[in-house]
Amino acid sequence: MADGTPHNDKPITEPSDDRFDIDPFARTLASSILKLAAPEGTVIALNGPWGSGKSSAVNLVLHHLKDAVKADEIEVINFACWWFRGEEELALAFFRELYAGLGPTLGDQFKRALPKLGARLLRAGAMVGPAIDLAGGAGAGTVASGAMNWLSGLIQQDDTIEKLHAELSKALSEQKKRFLIVIDDVDRLAPDEALLIFRLVKSIGRLPNVIYLLVFDRQLAELIVAEKYPSEGPHYLEKIIQAGFDIPQPRHADLCQELLQQIDAICGSPEPDDMVRFMNVFYDVVAPEIKTPRDLIRLTNTLSVTWPAVGGEVDRADFIGLETLRLLRPNLYRALRANKERLCGTGDSLGRRSSRDEHGDYVKALFGLSEQQDQERLRRALMRLFPRLESVWSNMHYGEGTAKDWARQRRLCAGDHFDSYFRFSLDDETLPRKEINQLVTRAADQEFVAAAFREALTINRASGSTKAALLLDELNLHADEVPEDNVQPLLTAIFKLGDELNVPSDVARGFSIADNQRRIHWLLRRLTLERFDIAKRSALFMVACETAALGWLVDFVDSAYCDYHPRAGEGPEAEQNCLTTALDAESLHDNAIERIRSASKSGELAAHNKLAYLLYRWRDFAADDGAEVRQWTGAQLDHDDMVVKFAKSFTSYSWSQGLGFAGLGDRVARRNTRANVATLDTIMDKNRFRSRIEELATNDTLAKSDAEAVREFLEAWRHDKNPQD
Repeated sequence: MADGTPHNDKPITEPSDDRFDIDPFARTLASSILKLAAPEGTVIALNGPWGSGKSSAVNLVLHHLKDAVKADEIEVINFACWWFRGEEELALAFFRELYAGLGPTLGDQFKRALPKLGARLLRAGAMVGPAIDLAGGAGAGTVASGAMNWLSGLIQQDDTIEKLHAELSKALSEQKKRFLIVIDDVDRLAPDEALLIFRLVKSIGRLPNVIYLLVFDRQLAELIVAEKYPSEGPHYLEKIIQAGFDIPQPRHADLCQELLQQIDAICGSPEPDDMVRFMNVFYDVVAPEIKTPRDLIRLTNTLSVTWPAVGGEVDRADFIGLETLRLLRPNLYRALRANKERLCGTGDSLGRRSSRDEHGDYVKALFGLSEQQDQERLRRALMRLFPRLESVWSNMHYGEGTAKDWARQRRLCAGDHFDSYFRFSLDDETLPRKEINQLVTRAADQEFVAAAFREALTINRASGSTKAALLLDELNLHADEVPEDNVQPLLTAIFKLGDELNVPSDVARGFSIADNQRRIHWLLRRLTLERFDIAKRSALFMVACETAALGWLVDFVDSAYCDYHPRAGEGPEAEQNCLTTALDAESLHDNAIERIRSASKSGELAAHNKLAYLLYRWRDFAADDGAEVRQWTGAQLDHDDMVVKFAKSFTSYSWSQGLGFAGLGDRVARRNTRANVATLDTIMDKNRFRSRIEELATNDTLAKSDAEAVREFLEAWRHDKNPQD
């Protein structure tokens, strides 16, 4: 990594850029090159795997040779062999580089001898198929079949390889200057091309004052040679190379320190409270995978692209850990992506031990048959990212409260946030952290809160629910972050919005019981029960109820009053768990019944979308065995429009799926319509209502939607199996 620039993939060129202690080795090697006694075609090899810093080491060697180059003590010829493709082009380029690098110093004798030697070697050794233009006679750089005829004119019959080699040796020995021929990235060539380089170096042989520096991955080179020359194996290279050195391995601690600095530059520093977990994930998940400088560079390059997309919306440690696996353990990454249900949440809520079969299932699902040698370490890494695995592979279990913390922290193990880590974007089921932070910090701004929720009600998500449900869910998770002074205005704003938020689309289906009114109940408890004593929170609720919407007020009062006056079969709540004081509960109860009576006169009650619920609460709050509410509903039955409203209000829907036999249940759910009339006679004249419904079912003057609602309700009532109906 050069110039101190984060995620820079260029090899370093200056000792000041060396972060992995390569420079002492490079300085020593440069000194040895200058001090070699009478070198004659000495071949030095620098060995290291891909990404180990070989090119950086070469650059540092050349840096320490700069003074000798300026003093004309040594000439450096860099042959970038990987720029050329094909054996013919590569061989031509090799001799041309020698010709260009050595010629100006050695004069005409050398210029005549080198092309002839090259031609002789190539012809005699059949290194390449077609002939090669070495001296420019057939046009610079041309390679063509039939050009061997031109070469035959260039080579005299008495120009043997030995004679030409002797002429070059004489020219080189008559001057004091040394020549360092650097051939880097040999392991980037195709196998036949890499072998050609070794053959060329070997064929040139010992030339005075010439030193070769070959840079490659020896393990790969030996495999190439063994395939071509199985009888020689590694001995082939030993005949060519006089001195071989491994690139110094960087200390793992230095790699980790450099990576942490780069992460800080790209992703920012964790908060102090998150530091311990961040470092746990770093050392168990990330650090073991970073073995070379190239691994480090690849990861930081990746993070520089992916982090900005979701950086503020995910947990920093989890994201970096998962990106490390995506880059360096792609098979494991794909297995994680495919096993969301196995990985998210807390697992067995009863804390039972995982069975041997379950243990094996998880190993098979995540690791398959690969990566067995690192499996123990990788299991530990995955337990850092997915605590649920601790109940499978260890003896640790977490409660549902912890799962809520994970969701609030937007951890990878939280089901609602899992997909964001793999998509590098937020779906409409995840609220951007910026919006949550804004809602929390501006909780005291009632106009802002109201506008935010009203806008959210207009935004439908892919699930069919509105964004308002998502706002309430996130506020529940982050309730502890709302300053105490802001709780009162936030409650007041939400109590005013209570009825607007009570939309059918936000009622959860299946086994969930969530709807927005329940979400508000959960929120107000999160905001108050653990923060304020009974007197303080009761005072907060009394103020909020002063301007609360009718339906929500009745719902809240019903809950607060029932804390002290439970329905049959239940006991009263302990006072510390009650929403209000007993005295305030009584006061709210009286206020609620007055609000209902007032609404019954103003038309607000008749128009309310929770009409049926309010009628039953009127009966309960009035404590008159339903006399008052029955009087009001009796008067309403005279009006066709109110009969239609009653029909709609007492119609409900449910969804069911048949289980079938042998597992062949229904693929889709079926909607069931129900007429909720079992206790209807406690709030109205049930028989008269039935008569009015049947009358309207044959009325051709109703609007189409009203007529359909009446017929649907009547049909459901007729099919009700309750004998009393």
